[in-house]
Amino acid sequence: MFKRVMLLVAVVALLVPVGLAGVWLWGQVSGPAVAQESTETEYSPAQTITVVGQGSVRVQPDIARVSLGVETRADTISEGLVENGEQMEAILAALAAAGIDDSDIQTSNFSISLDRYPEPFPQVEGAEGEESQPVYRISNMVNVTIRDLDTVGDVLDAVVEAGANNIWGVSFTLEEPSAAEAEARVDAIADAQQRAAALAELTEVQLGPVMSVSEIISGGSFPVSSVVERAALAADASISPGELEITYQVQVSYFIER
Repeated sequence: MFKRVMLLVAVVALLVPVGLAGVWLWGQVSGPAVAQESTETEYSPAQTITVVGQGSVRVQPDIARVSLGVETRADTISEGLVENGEQMEAILAALAAAGIDDSDIQTSNFSISLDRYPEPFPQVEGAEGEESQPVYRISNMVNVTIRDLDTVGDVLDAVVEAGANNIWGVSFTLEEPSAAEAEARVDAIADAQQRAAALAELTEVQLGPVMSVSEIISGGSFPVSSVVERAALAADASISPGELEITYQVQVSYFIER
């Protein structure tokens, strides 16, 4: 009997350390997982702050673009083409003399239309009125890139002297705007961060990480088109390039910390 009791005690003494070791090992394995779950943050797409950030950069333009050409009228198409062609050749020669390369001149419009209701002839009192005859209207326009901004006024004066009677939309821009756009993009992201932080503070919530970012594609800037009268340009046209404002917008959504 005494031997059996001693044997049972020995078995128990051996099992207790093994059990304790198992508990310790289980704690080592399960401990990190529990800790990881407790520190992991869940974010809900329904709890966000969305803002639009805007950045802008002011730069000097490096090229000018203008659409110019000639419009003529004639009783027949053949007569109109001859007259229009002669004036257009004179205009192209004036552009070449002003230093404009052929690669910077591109035809933008060539049209022939029948003007069925031209302006009537002046009526003389006591005389029978003459019926107005339809005439053909021929228009030839080219887009011109001027790379030396100091010569814009001189170029316009030269083409007007050569016979140009249509000049539209003198505009100044950058030939390669990517560097300015990149700078404006940085400002737009910073502006979005500031706006979101301000909204979070006002609503007493904590701003979380970014959920999404998207560009806002705008229509861009369009030059104001206007017909320039020959008389105005003949007296030494004054053109000022000024500055360009490159803008960039982004929409950013931030999670709200729970």
